[in-house]
Amino acid sequence: MTTSDGTILGTTQIYGSAPRNRAFNVVMLGDGFTSAQQGDFDAACADFLTAFLTTRPYDRLAPAINVFRVNVSSTDSGAADPVATGGSGAAPHTYFDSSFGNNGIRRLLECNSTTALTAAAGQVPEFTVVLVVVNSAVYGGSGGSVGTYSLASGATEIALHEMGHTAYGLADEYAYYAGGSETGHDHHPSVEPAEPNVTINSTRATLKWGWAVAAATALPTMANPDCSTDDGRASPVPSGTVGLFEGAHYFHCGAFRPEYSCRMRQLGVPFCRVCQQVIWNRIGPLDTLPARTRTPISVIARYPEHLDVFPVASDGRTVSDWWDQNSGWAGWFDLSGGIASPGGTGSPVTAIARYSGHLDVFTIGTDNRVYSAWWDQNGGWSSWFQLGDLVASAGATVNVVARYADHLDVFTTAANGSIMSTWWDASGGWAGWFQVSGGVAAPGATVTAIARYPFHLDLFTVGTDNRVYSCWWDQRSGWSGWFLIGSVTARGDATISVVARYPDHLDLFSTDSDGRIVSAWWDARAGWSDWFQVSGGVASAGSPVTAIARYSNHLDLFTVGTDNRIYSTWWHDTTGWASWFGVSGGIAEPGSQIAAISRVTEHIDLFAVGSDGLLYSTWWDGSGGWAGWFQLGIT
Repeated sequence: MTTSDGTILGTTQIYGSAPRNRAFNVVMLGDGFTSAQQGDFDAACADFLTAFLTTRPYDRLAPAINVFRVNVSSTDSGAADPVATGGSGAAPHTYFDSSFGNNGIRRLLECNSTTALTAAAGQVPEFTVVLVVVNSAVYGGSGGSVGTYSLASGATEIALHEMGHTAYGLADEYAYYAGGSETGHDHHPSVEPAEPNVTINSTRATLKWGWAVAAATALPTMANPDCSTDDGRASPVPSGTVGLFEGAHYFHCGAFRPEYSCRMRQLGVPFCRVCQQVIWNRIGPLDTLPARTRTPISVIARYPEHLDVFPVASDGRTVSDWWDQNSGWAGWFDLSGGIASPGGTGSPVTAIARYSGHLDVFTIGTDNRVYSAWWDQNGGWSSWFQLGDLVASAGATVNVVARYADHLDVFTTAANGSIMSTWWDASGGWAGWFQVSGGVAAPGATVTAIARYPFHLDLFTVGTDNRVYSCWWDQRSGWSGWFLIGSVTARGDATISVVARYPDHLDLFSTDSDGRIVSAWWDARAGWSDWFQVSGGVASAGSPVTAIARYSNHLDLFTVGTDNRIYSTWWHDTTGWASWFGVSGGIAEPGSQIAAISRVTEHIDLFAVGSDGLLYSTWWDGSGGWAGWFQLGIT
């Protein structure tokens, strides 16, 4: 039986509009459907599509997915079903030679994968995964280089399970091989499986999915008391608990799965959290990002040819994307499964690079506790961990300063508005939280910190009277008291942006109660100026002012205007303040923030949430001016 046993009739895109070269492209091929049965194949593909797009996490990844139906006519109907494995003995002539009974197991349905891959490449050269739909009511499927499934009862569930193998390398999580009665499957060999959703490791610190396991969850979470059989007892923990459940990878004991139930163990149940994360990590980078519209964006340049960006997704997920000069944008990925507090405008992810091979990130979780995670070039991303027992303001911002490479100072606001701090030092770990000089911030106000040199800190916030206050710390004298800066009345939730163009000078920017963009400055020789309006600028209600200093005698400012367009101005010591101008026609979400960074002195990168809720970027270079805005995802 060969490809002479049928004909490829044509290809139809049945879902999606993502560019093929940056999408997750599913190609569905029919086998054992005669020319008169093509309507049955079309209906089977439609049934799969409905199930596929309503299954988590595919439902949230749909903008990055395309699905193609390739109609193939076979000479005969059905699939081979050998008598030796309990089949009917049928031997039809079909295009992809699909057959039950492989490896001695009737339900193991396979096809000629070379033919299937060749056909898919000929029709959709950018294909990601190939599924062969086999026209048989006998239960069966398989997942290898090509996924196959029959039209038995529950066909779409079979398809979703087998795609788990084919597209993501997920393992079967059930504790048997051929059906439960086989011998030799009592104890898993002492070799760690390569698949991401099964393990023989029960050590919390090195567990593959340790990021998803709560500290209070016992490991193992469920152990099999009788290794001669599959453990059929009910789960001892609530549904959705991630831990270690013994019985997986075709063995009764010695191998563990992440949750009690998962689609990779039992059809008709959701994918477990770990499998969902694996799927997300595969497809998510191809997608653009619907972001929380008013949650600030954090951007870091660990070195001049690299950027790391940290927004919060519209559903609260902590996410990141990175750009490198040699490879472009990598695409979005979930940051250790974190969910940020939705309070106020939503807690941002604040990031800092203490040195070029390390990142520390901070946020407020949904329980309003302060959390941190870190990335190191030698070990990748850690799990999120809680910093002390502080209950922060819902949606508060965590600000952090690295005065030197082995030290961090962290600032946020407590639930009652108290201005709180903690610190970490490589020699002593994390300190406890303490209130800074009795300070209390206005509801929604942030605490901004800057280190002008390694043994000095300056803090700024909006107080409960909506005036701007500051205090400072010096290693020789400790914390000062809070003092008033000028006479401006700020918005209660205003952010104070601060830049040190050189160690003995500070420039402050904020918005007053009327939305006017205002500035004040401090110089070691003259002290504090009063506030003044910057070039007549007025910001959109809620929008902060972002300031950067590309060199010591130059400032660049960015904000969202009252018409929701993205504006900039600049100051130079020889010319003063320029007029505000629109940046490349950009339109942002009302009240949102513009993130800016200068990797090198003649270059600026900007990031914003557009009027459609997606994250965008543009750049300015001294040699070419401003570029156009582009959706930020993968390039």
